[in-house]
Amino acid sequence: MDATSPDDDAADTLAWVLPGRRTAPAEALKRIQLLCGAWPDLHAAMLVVLATHQELPRDMLAAAIKQFRADLDAYTREDVVSLLTAIWNGGKSGFDAVLRTRANSPKKGGGLSWVKE
Repeated sequence: MDATSPDDDAADTLAWVLPGRRTAPAEALKRIQLLCGAWPDLHAAMLVVLATHQELPRDMLAAAIKQFRADLDAYTREDVVSLLTAIWNGGKSGFDAVLRTRANSPKKGGGLSWVKE
C-alpha cells in the first residue's frame, strides 16, 4: 500500500515551480516547449513561461521561447527580452506597447552563435 496522501502527490507534481528549485536545462526546455504549445495567445504563453521559470535569466527564456513560437520569428532575442520585461513590469498593456514598437524597429545583427534565432 502507498502511504502518500493526495497532497503529497500534488506537491511532488508541482515541485519544479517551487522557489529555489533548480532543474536541468533540457528539462526546462521541454517544459517551455509544452507551455508555449499549450497557450495559443502569445502574451499568455510568455507570461506562464516567465512565471514558472523565474530562476532562468530572461535572455535564456527569450531564446527558448523563440524556438517554440513561430509568431516571434520576426523579432530578435533582445526584442523578446523586452517583451518579457514588459510582461513582468507592465502587464498586458505594457506587453502590447512594446510589441507595437518592436514590430516596426530595424533589426540588428549579431548575437550568440549557439542560440537559434
